[in-house]
Amino acid sequence: MADYGERSLAGGSAGEDPRDAGGWEPDDSTAPWADVGPVVFDPAAGTHVGGSRGSSDPDRTAGGPDRERPRQAREGPIWREESELVARTFVQPMGYLRARGMMARHLLLLTGEPGSGKRTLALHLMQDQHVENVIAVDGVDNLMRLSIRRHTGYVIDGAASDGLAGYPPHELELLRQRLTERDSVLLVTCAVSARTPATWAPWRVHCQRPDPVQVLRSHLAHHLDRDWERRHLDLVDEDIVELVRTDGRPDHAASVACDLAEVARGRFTRNDVLSALRDRDHTAVEDWLREHPSYADWSFMIAAAVFEGHDYGVVTERATALRGLLTRRLPRSDDDAQDTWPPQPRAARLRSIHAVLDEDDVIRGRVRYRLDRVRFDRPHWGAAVRRHVWSGYPDLCDVLVDWLAQTPRRPAEVHRDAARAVGGFIAAGRGHQPLAPVGRWAREGGAKRPLAVLALRAAAQDPVVATQVRHLLELWSRERTRSDLRLTAALAYPGLASVYPGRTLSDLLKLARTGEQTVAFAARDSVVELCRDGMPAQAILELLESWEQAGAAAELTARLVWDDPSERILTSEVFEAVVRRVIDDSAGYAVVLRLFTALLATTETDPELATCLRSLFTALFRPGRGHGLERLAFDLTRLAHEGLPSGAVIDIAVLEPAIDAFEEPPAQPIGEHAHGT
Repeated sequence: MADYGERSLAGGSAGEDPRDAGGWEPDDSTAPWADVGPVVFDPAAGTHVGGSRGSSDPDRTAGGPDRERPRQAREGPIWREESELVARTFVQPMGYLRARGMMARHLLLLTGEPGSGKRTLALHLMQDQHVENVIAVDGVDNLMRLSIRRHTGYVIDGAASDGLAGYPPHELELLRQRLTERDSVLLVTCAVSARTPATWAPWRVHCQRPDPVQVLRSHLAHHLDRDWERRHLDLVDEDIVELVRTDGRPDHAASVACDLAEVARGRFTRNDVLSALRDRDHTAVEDWLREHPSYADWSFMIAAAVFEGHDYGVVTERATALRGLLTRRLPRSDDDAQDTWPPQPRAARLRSIHAVLDEDDVIRGRVRYRLDRVRFDRPHWGAAVRRHVWSGYPDLCDVLVDWLAQTPRRPAEVHRDAARAVGGFIAAGRGHQPLAPVGRWAREGGAKRPLAVLALRAAAQDPVVATQVRHLLELWSRERTRSDLRLTAALAYPGLASVYPGRTLSDLLKLARTGEQTVAFAARDSVVELCRDGMPAQAILELLESWEQAGAAAELTARLVWDDPSERILTSEVFEAVVRRVIDDSAGYAVVLRLFTALLATTETDPELATCLRSLFTALFRPGRGHGLERLAFDLTRLAHEGLPSGAVIDIAVLEPAIDAFEEPPAQPIGEHAHGT
């Protein structure tokens, strides 16, 4: 195990994290499968109770992302974060008023140049018409076969122009009538010229790009505040305006706004940002590599670019490992005479790669450590280095993949960022069979499987590579003879949800119903993770209501509720329906009873949860109704009299509906009652 040079401030050992004595745990998103037990809901193994959801972003590296981008679903419900960003930063393009007026036709084709903001315009038009349920549709071969639900908005982004041209006018009119009858809307975007396709002329609006300077200002208001100009008078000067107008793309203007927000916060200087905006990074990286030809310098720069934000000891250890691989795999004729280790003192080496150290104190296992985190002082420098060495030096690709595969499994966050770097390399490089290394790791198993899981999650963030990841995971999910591949698929699917949320959920639910406990457990954890990332739990519960496997439905329902026992879930009609559905099964009943017992143990300290549970029990045990929950009423009444096994105090008021239902005499038919008298 490599020593990463952490210095204890509390007398603990300055090496491995004290929590590392257990099994592998790369991060919250994949930890539960490593030590899988019986597939039984266990509240003690849950993450938390009280309604707060995890806020960790599994696609965030330790050094932070180059810029935050909302997830853009190509299939399934539109993510809330994308809708909110559109609502806050939308700038009207030319053609907006005409498009808004044509929304009454329920069918609309938005055309324009690539990157002109057609998807943003489509989502804003949905918001303007108060269409709350918006779904992205992908891979529709025939629009006439599209299943249309009532009061729903559909967005088909990036449709092929030749495919659209094949619809005759009468079919488009029939499609419009179907949408009108169901009070639904279909918006299609297509990157074509203003003259095609001709058959869509009655429904087409050609849109120009919005003013990039206005886009820049709207995003600055989003990142800073509405009064940012008064505090930063010279933040947007003539040079910035000229660069933004020259490029013209709205997404580029939004990216510039992110950089300028960092300037306003004091992280970068204006000259650094201007240099990066003028696309000098590629040349600067190549010049740096030529000026520092030794493998020692290359290794240090690449290690810092991959593990930015980690301790200096992590970077130097990883650089040493990379230098060794480069020396063995790519020997030089001159034996690299200049390559001495280390060639310079620490401060000089950091200056040479445009990096600084940020001191930080962290607590791990009740022990405080002081870290010297390596961070670049130039915007996007780490991303530029990673992108350049991967695309500009093909001989390094296999070496870099093998180097990242050999990353020590502890600390867990280092191993995690190595896997994400592989995914980032795959997404950036694309090419033929980009997922081949990850496929080998998944088949080898062992320590490389977690690496494959996180690499696939990171690679799936690219919309092009995401389609390849989807097909690969679907193939592994159907692999009958390799349960390890099905397990890998169950763990990797959440990364695909940013692009294909609907298909990801349906595939995970299939795996959650499998008879293999390990795969089913991992799939259920992944479904819970989707809810933490914004997928509505009610939509999942509606699907669980129709499951024939009552025990599996109860397990997943309990996981969802335990992770977020909020009012919108506990008091929803769909949750009540699932409870009634699963308690007829012995395994399902046991899970439901354990869930209620665990939730009751927290009602004394959580008044809101107590109120939600009472409302739920009131709905379940409505008087005068053959509720069929006599056994549940008896067990809850017994808990009220005997107390919880843990000794926690129960709020009896919460259980009053169940107690009343247990003590209520069974209803008798009128005729039988009359005969008895």
